[in-house]
Formats: sequence, structure tokens, C-alpha cells
Amino acid sequence: MESAPLRLVLTRLLALTNDESVEVENLRGSMRITSEALEGVLYRLSESDMITIEGGWITLSLDQRLQIATKAVEVGADFESVSRSLGWKEFEEISAKVLEENRFRVLRRFRFTGEGRRWEIDLLAIRAPYLVCAECKHWGKGMGNQTARGIIETHLEKTEVFSRFVEALNKRIGIENWTKATLVPMVLTLSATPMEIYRRVPSVSVLALPSFITEFDGHLERLANFKVELKPADTRLKQMKLRGVAVSGSRRARR
Repeated sequence: MESAPLRLVLTRLLALTNDESVEVENLRGSMRITSEALEGVLYRLSESDMITIEGGWITLSLDQRLQIATKAVEVGADFESVSRSLGWKEFEEISAKVLEENRFRVLRRFRFTGEGRRWEIDLLAIRAPYLVCAECKHWGKGMGNQTARGIIETHLEKTEVFSRFVEALNKRIGIENWTKATLVPMVLTLSATPMEIYRRVPSVSVLALPSFITEFDGHLERLANFKVELKPADTRLKQMKLRGVAVSGSRRARR
């Protein structure tokens, strides 16, 4: 498929199918593209199971919208346009899928109470010995403004508080057999900006996330992290105290 018509169709599909279907004719009318080109793109997307067409209507499931968003960025679509077309849940799912594809187990919207208040971590990515606390944000122009830096300050505080309660939450997290953990705060974005660091907290584009994870150990020295020693689970079998004496089936109890 030629990238220009494909890019145009993908971005319009994202914009027009947020929680609803779109009629093929309405899609056609929203773009300057020939009917032949549109039909060719839609046919190939349908063959790839990236869209569902029934009765002249196009419907996208969440997974299909994630595929469309990823494909749109791959063929050069504007990051900001793609970002604006995705809801918060969809953006978090894209980020979670990237982490899961890189051998992390991910807990979405992990909530805990600490220091007298409730906190929420957008994505808690778990892969021994790391607990990556990811904050998902839509910004696309880096961390040069006060709002972005304020968000990072709060996220850094949240991760530090979380580090003091990890042991009490180990069963909820599924790390009861770990003896240590390293908590790393991170901000994930859909922007095209290179990785930036503020207060030793990295802001990473979700598209650059796979390569960042590959070099994760090498980055750790310059990143904020909180190391926690954990008590291993007690695996010793507890013996039951017998109350009374068992009577053999071959012998009758005396009266």
C-alpha cells in the first residue's frame, strides 16, 4: 500500500471511530482521496483483520484501534494526531502491550494506600527484580513546561511512597517469593521526542520503549530507583498437632 493514502485513511479511521462505527461513505467524504484508492486500502486492512466492515459500516475493536494507531505511526502519521485520537484507556493498553511483549507482567491502574492517602500507578510492570512504575501521559513537546515537571515530581514521590509499602503488598503484586526489588519511576508518552530525564525520571516515547527496555540495566545508574529488601515467603510446612489417637480400621476401640 502507498504510504500517503494509507496514512490518511488510518488517521481518519482513528478520529471517526472513537466508541462508534463509521459509514464508508462518511469516511470517503471526510478525505480527498479517490474511491479506488480508498477501496484498495480498506480491502487490505480488512484482509489483515485490522478493520471490520459489515453493511457499509466500519467498526474497530480496541485491539484493532491499537493496531491502526501503531501502523499509522509506522507510516509517518503525526504523533500528536494519533495521540489525540486515542482515549486514555487505549493509550495505556498500547503501553501495556509493549511491556508485556518484553516479558513484563503488567498490572493496570494499581491502587494502594500509604502515608494517609490513596495513590494510583497507571501501569505497574513486573519482571524480577524490577517494578517499573509507569505514568502514561499524552504530552508531545517534552518536559520543558511547569505542568510536565509537576507531574514528574508527584510521580517520583508516589514511587518513593510505594517502595515503603511493597512488602505489605507483595501478595497483591505477586512477588511474595522475591528477596529484593528495584522500583523505577518512568513516564510514557506517544510523542516523537527523544528520551528526556528530569529529576532522574525518564520520559520515554512508547515507540522507543522496546529499545529502552533492551538497554534497561545500562540506564539504571543514571535513573531514580528505590531498592527494597524483602523477606522470602515461609515455605516450611506447618505440622498439624493430632488431637487424640487414631484407631486402626482392623481393630475396634475398647469400651
